[in-house]
Amino acid sequence: MCSWLLSCCLALQHLAVQASLLCIFHLFLLPTLPEEPPHVQATSELLARSFFACGISTVLQTTLGSRLPLVQIPSFEYLVPAMVLSSHLSLGTSTDRNGTAVASTCPAPHCTAAGSRAALLQEVSGAVLVSGLVQLLLGVLGVCGWAARRCGPMVLAPSLSIIGLSAYKEAAFFCSTNWGVALLLMLLAVIFSQHLGSCRLPFCAWPQARGGPTEPSIPTPRTFSVLLPFAGVCIVCAILSHLHVPWESLDPATAQLSWANSTSHAPWLRIPYAGEWGWPLLTTRALAAGIAMAISCSMNSVGCYVLCGKLLRAPRLPPHACNRGLCMEGLGSLLAGLLGTPGGTAASIANACAAGLTQAGSRHSVQVSALACVVLGMSPRLAGLFTHIPLAVHGGVLCITYAVAVGTGISYFQYADIDSGRNIFIVGFTMFMALLVPRWLSTAPAHLATGWVPLDLLFLSLLMVPVFLTGFLSFFMENTVSGTLEERGLFSELVPWKAGAACFRDTGYVLLISDLSSVWYESADAEAVGQRSKELNKRLTVHVSSFLHRLRNLMCPLLTGQPDAATSFSCHRAASGLSLHVKSELSGLPFYWDFHCCLAPVEMVSRHLVRPLIRMSLALQYQVQELTSLLLQKDAEIEDYRESGASLSRDRLQTKPFQEEMFQQNFMAETLPRICSVGAGQSFPSALQQLYMAVTQQEAKQAQKWQHSGDAEGPAPTGETTGHPQLLPPSQEDETASSSEGIMPVSSPAQKPRLPAAKAKPKKAKGLFS
Repeated sequence: MCSWLLSCCLALQHLAVQASLLCIFHLFLLPTLPEEPPHVQATSELLARSFFACGISTVLQTTLGSRLPLVQIPSFEYLVPAMVLSSHLSLGTSTDRNGTAVASTCPAPHCTAAGSRAALLQEVSGAVLVSGLVQLLLGVLGVCGWAARRCGPMVLAPSLSIIGLSAYKEAAFFCSTNWGVALLLMLLAVIFSQHLGSCRLPFCAWPQARGGPTEPSIPTPRTFSVLLPFAGVCIVCAILSHLHVPWESLDPATAQLSWANSTSHAPWLRIPYAGEWGWPLLTTRALAAGIAMAISCSMNSVGCYVLCGKLLRAPRLPPHACNRGLCMEGLGSLLAGLLGTPGGTAASIANACAAGLTQAGSRHSVQVSALACVVLGMSPRLAGLFTHIPLAVHGGVLCITYAVAVGTGISYFQYADIDSGRNIFIVGFTMFMALLVPRWLSTAPAHLATGWVPLDLLFLSLLMVPVFLTGFLSFFMENTVSGTLEERGLFSELVPWKAGAACFRDTGYVLLISDLSSVWYESADAEAVGQRSKELNKRLTVHVSSFLHRLRNLMCPLLTGQPDAATSFSCHRAASGLSLHVKSELSGLPFYWDFHCCLAPVEMVSRHLVRPLIRMSLALQYQVQELTSLLLQKDAEIEDYRESGASLSRDRLQTKPFQEEMFQQNFMAETLPRICSVGAGQSFPSALQQLYMAVTQQEAKQAQKWQHSGDAEGPAPTGETTGHPQLLPPSQEDETASSSEGIMPVSSPAQKPRLPAAKAKPKKAKGLFS
């Protein structure tokens, strides 16, 4: 856990991004509502209530939900149905179906509220309330976890890419107010996060832990690559405004996004409570819009969970964690609807991308920012201060955060066969339709008319959300169009490896991993380790030997079946090989490492796996021969007692005399096939029996030859044939760690009983898996 000072600074960074997204949501939604009378609630009070609901929902999400460092905001998936509903309500009170003006004929008790902002907000809040109930139901039923388990790379890649691309119109809209300000913010963010990513300022010292030393070990420019540009550009704009320098150009399209009187007459303290502005209205139109909100926001949240884990190099969330997260989002939306806010709560894509950009994924800092949101929610005057953020800054924040989502989605294509014609069509078709359909419906919404207004609102709200279109089309086509598992990228799922061995030296390391069906290995020297450590751990500057020592301390307990509880491991298999991801800590900072293993050659598998297994098989055969000899000797002694006139104390023997030939036949014909067929094992037909006998007899003869030559000439070879590469020298083999699951260790010669002189005993094989 980072210090309180660092947590507060990171919380301020999350708060800046969250406030920018909240302002964008209200700036787009409020112009669709009727003009606000002087006695109706101010815009700053709406913003304060949204802060309050988001803060409570964030606390629930980080403590009881998915427990990811995710901030909750009203996402764009709430904005589109809310705008569709509010636009329909505003239009329906003043015009008929053809757009001509009509006179109101409603009864007197209802005419007072018709067309007012308060009434429309109550119906939008009703839709938010319905969305919370639907999300809570989906989480309790486990629908979210069920869908997340069936979302492979060909679903995640286009969905995450479209999540990022869906904000390009809003980003361009806000950047157009002043492209210079927006470009300045983006330029500073790129410099701080990329060019100065590993720079450490000597005057910025942060305490590493409670009671620990204070060291400048955190790259301050990268860690605050969103907050510093945000604050710097806002200060520049404030100075220009104070000097009366015109810097913001508002055309008629952006002039309507006005925060006029947003902070005037706003109270300093007002604790929000349910029903203060009237209870939410539950109508059929609100029901349709709420269902659309719940479906699209649930898809966005699942994508955000995957996105956050990918950016922070955390293991993928299990299904039950996804279900808990969706339940907490549903509770947050229920609270937001009861408070009268026009938007629910969902996982913030922008904040997750900002955490990935800064590599500062602290749940503690997110919880601090949530408490700050609760405080702002109880002070409309303080919340109204965020309305003075320049519009161009909002556009710059959208550009630098949602661009990370696009890149993360593209990175998922590496797990699938992107050269496949099937995958090319699925990706192209889903992404093209996700951008085409909302564009067409935004220009001609009247073309979608089923004859029942709630159904029109449901279809329009869903089809205008690109995330829903991409997720639905990609999920449907991925699970209906035929394709191999390797083609679909499903081999990249977690692989339960059975056995492994590693050797770490100052000059590099060698790693072997097997699932008892394939064997993978990686060999890296010190130079390769240093290069990879710079790529994965830009915040750490230690010697290569320290990395190797840390890897040894992490991997050796893992391979012996006793992994470190504070370290997470995940093993993924793709078409190109096997990847083992390690996440731990080093010097108080996150430590990441990726082992990129490829299939081991036949010579390596033979030396380190096959030959040790054959040696163990031979040792077991010799044990069987000893037991056979012992049984035959006992039978011979009993027969000798009988011939010498000895009498038994019992009438008859309970066991029959041991038949060696029948035992050998049953062992080859029944026992071995039954053992080999356990689980997913292969059968043991006669051809394999003959091969087994030939190999073991050859090994036995070779062992006898080495035994006789060793008595006359000295030590014999250790089992490797001439020409096989020497993977590890004998001095390194003593430091090898091998797993105990799936592989039986060969007992030492001192532990075996002495065999008869006519039988040769094989020497112990020296392999990584022995």
